Amino acid sequence: MENFIKGLNKFEELLCGIILLFLACLTFLETFLRYTISYSFTWFKELANYLLVFCTYLGAAIGVKYGTHFSMEALTEYAPDRISHLIKTIAYLISGLALILFIYYGIQHIQSTIKFGVKSSAMQIPMYIPYISIPLFSVTMSLRFFALSYRHFKKFLKNEPFEKVRKKESK
Repeated sequence: MENFIKGLNKFEELLCGIILLFLACLTFLETFLRYTISYSFTWFKELANYLLVFCTYLGAAIGVKYGTHFSMEALTEYAPDRISHLIKTIAYLISGLALILFIYYGIQHIQSTIKFGVKSSAMQIPMYIPYISIPLFSVTMSLRFFALSYRHFKKFLKNEPFEKVRKKESK
């Protein structure tokens, strides 16, 4: 199972990198063609928007894995270790629960776009395809937040030291 998760993590990062590289190359090509021969792809902006949404949610899921999201550390820095673990447990739990709302409403939105048969204006693809990334990566983000919450809760129960961000001053 651990090998599967490591493989999935590497796949996520590779996919995000490939999509961003593809977007950079396509943007260069679009700009080059527009200014040299006055030709522009009608579907490019739409594709770029959908891929950016995809990369945003994928990158957010990767950010949870590495702990790179914005967070307020003042309480955990100055609180005792057990309290710091408890604060992190609650914060990660709330974040995971908030993402469950993203999943729920994302699925509802996808179902309504399927029901109404909405298609994109330039590429004429069904609109549920670009929106799939929202609930999909919200699932991975929420699972990671719940795992972090569980990890801090275990450390709270075992009374393990909390890893502070700030350095201890030497006397």
